[in-house]
Amino acid sequence: MQGPVPKTAGDKAEKIKYIGVFMKKNKSVAAVAEVAQVYSENTEKKIKELKRLVSEGRKTGDILMVGAAYCLLSEAYDEKDDLHGTLVSALKAVTILENTDEYELLAKSYFALGRAYINQGAFQMSLVCDEQAYGIVKKHRIKGETKIAALNNLSVSYHAMDEPRKSIKHLNECIDLLKKDYAEKTADLFMYSINLAGCYKDVGEFERAEEIFDSINSLAEKVDFKPLVCDYYIRRAIVSYLRKDRDSGNGYMDSALSIFPKDVYPIPLYDDLCEVSRIITKSKDRKRSERIFDIMTVYAKNNPGTLEQLFAVRMMSNYYKDFGEYKLAAEYFAKYEELNDKQLREVKETELKLHETTRRTEAEIGRLQRKMRENELLFSIEPLTKLLNRSALLRVSEKFIESAAKKKQKVGAVFFDIDYFKQCNDTYGHARGDEIIKEVARICRNQETKNVRFARYGGDEFFAITKGLADEEVCNVARKVCRTVLNAGIANEKNPNGGIVTLSVGVVNVAITDRTDTILEIANYADKALYHAKNSGRNAIYEIVYRGDETEDAGASYVRIDF
Repeated sequence: MQGPVPKTAGDKAEKIKYIGVFMKKNKSVAAVAEVAQVYSENTEKKIKELKRLVSEGRKTGDILMVGAAYCLLSEAYDEKDDLHGTLVSALKAVTILENTDEYELLAKSYFALGRAYINQGAFQMSLVCDEQAYGIVKKHRIKGETKIAALNNLSVSYHAMDEPRKSIKHLNECIDLLKKDYAEKTADLFMYSINLAGCYKDVGEFERAEEIFDSINSLAEKVDFKPLVCDYYIRRAIVSYLRKDRDSGNGYMDSALSIFPKDVYPIPLYDDLCEVSRIITKSKDRKRSERIFDIMTVYAKNNPGTLEQLFAVRMMSNYYKDFGEYKLAAEYFAKYEELNDKQLREVKETELKLHETTRRTEAEIGRLQRKMRENELLFSIEPLTKLLNRSALLRVSEKFIESAAKKKQKVGAVFFDIDYFKQCNDTYGHARGDEIIKEVARICRNQETKNVRFARYGGDEFFAITKGLADEEVCNVARKVCRTVLNAGIANEKNPNGGIVTLSVGVVNVAITDRTDTILEIANYADKALYHAKNSGRNAIYEIVYRGDETEDAGASYVRIDF
């Protein structure tokens, strides 16, 4: 069983702007994390504020905010030992976050759900949650403390399912990572090592358990969480008793009893106390047995939960039996049987409640997703042209680049600029300019496909991003737009090229490398081709082609594309 856990393309400015835009997609998660941090010392206030964020996220359709808030709500309820609140919040977080790319939060939600199940005695369900969390961590290569926590939680669930060998495997990996990257986390190392020694004890390797206890003996004075230090001495006592070293066992047990915490009730500590009590009462050690009996009496009085009562009643029935008071032993054993049946019923009721909660949550998520899609559409479209705005272009481009990199495809960029637009605007006014922009945008929209998306880049500039197209196909996107605009004969008396609207266009199509893995870098090449088209008399399409290193301008050539 787990030991008690302490509570404890352009220029640099443009690139910074680009990074900032993508950071904003997680601003909801950041807002939730900030609330949890601000109220870290006030659980009640934290719960209230996180509920407020759930309501806010529902109203705006912000599914990330709702999922993140439920994830941290589950942790807050766990701090309060509110089993139902933890279960429901964690379940909602899991269901919602599975529809996002917030994989670390999703794993943490499974952590909370697994803890709630294990505290309820539903060990199989806890194992399912912890295996799911560990699978997410492995698949998405999540490292650091989240990976360590995933390994520890999985070891706890395997131990609860009486598979200590698997628990040992995961705990050893957990401890190795902790020593390598977080050596300063003394309490965590102490706790995981105690758990590892306990697993070796369970498989009968008492000497190996003793070696681990010896290796962390010096840490006992450095850890300021008394229940953890107390559990260390209890487990050392158990191993000593099992090795038939009664003197050492008594010494460790006396150390544990001398610092046994008051008004602190971590379940694993009392689980170990029950185990050592069985050994002590069998040896007819009345003095230490009575001390444990007194502790468990207080524990039972202050913890009315079914699982906690099971611990106390089990210990008391064994106590009376081993000291020959069979009538009292029988009474407590009957209570134990009754509580055990009650525990099974509660687990079943919890499963039914969760099934109903899941059904309601799925309906809620459906509403949230619809709202989110509406909001995404609302905030992604540039009002005048009905094309993507720049922020939405960045999001689409990121997806295109990620997909193209995986499939070893090319990503293309096409820059369009309306020739002599400023002169037209200055002469005939912005209303006339807006009409021209709207007409060009309509023509662009007609060329959109799932692999070709257009955006208004700013002013009289338009931009297309393509994925998985051959060089000639990207050039055809530019050809069709330019040809259609030219054939439309849209009046622009200030354009010396026939008095109608024409376009200057730059085209590039590149494979994704570490030098071309952002839209700004790719767009920068298309911008150079556009600049060349303008300098060549306008009303032209030029493709930039690199024969060597894409970063060397000397390796670039410009190819005129007829239309």
